Amino acid sequence: MNQIKNIVEALLLSSGEPLSADRIHKIINSKESCSKADIVEAIDSLKNDYENKEIEISSVASGYRIQAKSTINDFLNIIYAEKTPRYSRALMETLSIIAYKQPVTRGDIESIRGVSVSSSIMRTLTDRNWIKIVGYRDVPGKPAMFSTTNEFLDYFGLEKLSELPDLPEIKEPQNMSLDLEPDIANDINQVSTEQLN
Repeated sequence: MNQIKNIVEALLLSSGEPLSADRIHKIINSKESCSKADIVEAIDSLKNDYENKEIEISSVASGYRIQAKSTINDFLNIIYAEKTPRYSRALMETLSIIAYKQPVTRGDIESIRGVSVSSSIMRTLTDRNWIKIVGYRDVPGKPAMFSTTNEFLDYFGLEKLSELPDLPEIKEPQNMSLDLEPDIANDINQVSTEQLN
């Protein structure tokens, strides 16, 4: 069992993407005999081993990955400060709309944001494989409908969309009695007086 556990650990550390238990099983089973239960047991054992360390096995949409715990984010931010891509507010707003309202068309996104969505934003999201076309709306023009991908979930450390944080409630302004009529009347009177002089 220890050998399988060591192989599972090495695979998770070496892989550039999360690995599912099925994928790990296929990889190991191609060289050594093991069951899927052995893989799950090895992962659970590794989770216990990492309990008092600053790394953990995280479960995301595409499977498992080994990552640093959030307790050392301050140190990681120093390492990745220059490497982390900066995303514009427009891109993040567009991605948020797709994540929370999917499937959506560009027209839906533009209606919610109140401005047009640039092609470069959609291209960036598609190139990162965070969004994909999942169909076409049955209306004139047949606009493409977009949804998020497993890579989106993986990047943000989520297993499923239901783990997205709740949206804040939009509160209506309260006690906003705007008494504009007297001011408007004064402006009209002033204009009339100036015209008479």
